[in-house]
Amino acid sequence: MEGGSLTKPFSAAEVKAAVWDCDSFKSPGPDGVNFGFIKSFWAELQGDVMRFISEFHRNGKLTKGLNSTFIALIPKVESPQRLNDFRPISLVGSLYKILAKVLANRLRQ
Repeated sequence: MEGGSLTKPFSAAEVKAAVWDCDSFKSPGPDGVNFGFIKSFWAELQGDVMRFISEFHRNGKLTKGLNSTFIALIPKVESPQRLNDFRPISLVGSLYKILAKVLANRLRQ
C-alpha cells in the first residue's frame, strides 16, 4: 500500500460508505444516536460529520469524551447468578464508530 493513501483527506464518499456499512438498528451509545437516524437524516448531518472527520484528519486528536463508552451486561443464561453468566458489550458513540470504520476501511485498501 502506498503511504500517501493513508494520509490523504477522507472523502465524503468514503465516510458515507462507512455509515451505510453500519447496522441501522444496533443500540446507540452514550450519544443516544443509532445509524438508522444518521442514515435517515444524512442530508442534514453529512456536513457536521465531515467537519468532525476533517478536524480529526487535521489534528490527529479526538474531542475529549468522544470515545466514552457504556458497558452493558447481557445475560447469557435464563437466571444469571454469577458475573460469568453475563456477556459484556460496549456501546460507543456514533461519530467514534464512523471514524473507526473509515480508518479501518482505509487500512484495508
